[in-house]
Amino acid sequence: MNKLFPEVADNEYRGAKSAYYFYIAWMLLTTWRSFVHFLAEDGGINSIANIIVLTGDPDPNPVVYLFGSLWGEVQVLICLISWVVFFKYKSLISFMYLISLLEWVMRIIIIQPLKGLDEIYKNGITPGSEYAPVIVILLGIFFILIRLLSDSFDLPYL
Repeated sequence: MNKLFPEVADNEYRGAKSAYYFYIAWMLLTTWRSFVHFLAEDGGINSIANIIVLTGDPDPNPVVYLFGSLWGEVQVLICLISWVVFFKYKSLISFMYLISLLEWVMRIIIIQPLKGLDEIYKNGITPGSEYAPVIVILLGIFFILIRLLSDSFDLPYL
């Protein structure tokens, strides 16, 4: 439990080096994805998620894009917290892995069964759905590596 909720939140990373470096790669990818959803005109809904452009009167797309951008905004804020952990509180990286893992597991076991889109709404693959199982496996592996391996190394303050 100490690796997940350390007594002191400090800048000493305690875990597998591979999980540390994967965290960096994961955060770069997640930050890019978050800013696309936040700033893209379509909130990444059509351009990344391959959801069809909807038709209707009034046009439903501005509402869809608004929610895509709001979701991106929340993702950017979570990334901000994650980067603060990376630069100042490395002992909490295990906790951040747990948060990411829970997000992606919930997509698979709750969101997709309850709110998953039929193929008629898509014109290609939706990466957040299609790759969710792979992401859960990767996050799970590195979360376990942090928890099991203690080749603790103190990184210089950045």
